[in-house]
Amino acid sequence: MTPQIPASPAASAVDVRRESRYVDSEQELRDVIADELSRVPLDKLVVMGGHFMLFQDEDSKRLVPGVVEEQSSDVMRRRVAGRVGIFPEYTWRLAAELVREHTEECSDARLLLLVNDWQYVPADGRPASALRAEFFEGLTALPAGYLRILAQTGLGPERILPSRKHPLAFPETWLKYRFQKTADRFVKQGRLEKRFLAEGGTDTEVAFLDEDGNYTALISCGVTGCAGEITEMVSEVYKAGYRTVVVFAPGECLEPVRTGVQIALNLYDLPGMVVLVTDPGGSGEGSAEEIFAGMVSVTTFRS
Repeated sequence: MTPQIPASPAASAVDVRRESRYVDSEQELRDVIADELSRVPLDKLVVMGGHFMLFQDEDSKRLVPGVVEEQSSDVMRRRVAGRVGIFPEYTWRLAAELVREHTEECSDARLLLLVNDWQYVPADGRPASALRAEFFEGLTALPAGYLRILAQTGLGPERILPSRKHPLAFPETWLKYRFQKTADRFVKQGRLEKRFLAEGGTDTEVAFLDEDGNYTALISCGVTGCAGEITEMVSEVYKAGYRTVVVFAPGECLEPVRTGVQIALNLYDLPGMVVLVTDPGGSGEGSAEEIFAGMVSVTTFRS
């Protein structure tokens, strides 16, 4: 591979420490999170939970939240359940209860809803951008099940952290586009490297070079991976004034999410942050017992 620029990415002034452990029950997960948060001078807190994909409804052909309880047909319920299981509702409840536990301790405790609005958006028929725009224009309230969980925990929709794109959600496509623009600036500064994928070719890759000399691809052939969008999400949360974040991530996305957090803290120089990343399910599990049978990780990043 041929570097487009000779300079290596500038070293970050932020020292990022990372520690991982594993749990085999929901109670142990709650205990580990509580222990980690007890070590932080907790003033403001953001908890990302309830993450869902968008699916195209078989009947209406509109995009709908990939949450089992929100489906109107057996076909869609089976499709969503087989793909993501109980993860969206389960992690939304975990997140809401965690926020509730810290409402008195924190001056500002919020929920963050990240929406995967690209993976299952069809490429045929109407443009994907039009389908996404239609969905977010119609997203004037949280899914009914999410509102019910908020009510049960004594919280209201005002606990949702708005993004600069939408009052209720952080759309992944928006984060991808933002990171692509930001990456151009970091390439010019020498903090990211832009490399050709083949000698004499036109396809390029934008990569992060860590202190051990390892490359992590963030944009390849113009496509931003999950790590890039998580990098941008962490940056957005930091800009909003929050320094402590808990992320309930799907297990299949765990490595890109952890990579994105690590890179955000280094690339954006975000001192004083504590980010916890855990992965309770997300691949079709139908119960908490099934989720924890395979062990669940908790990774803590401190900058």
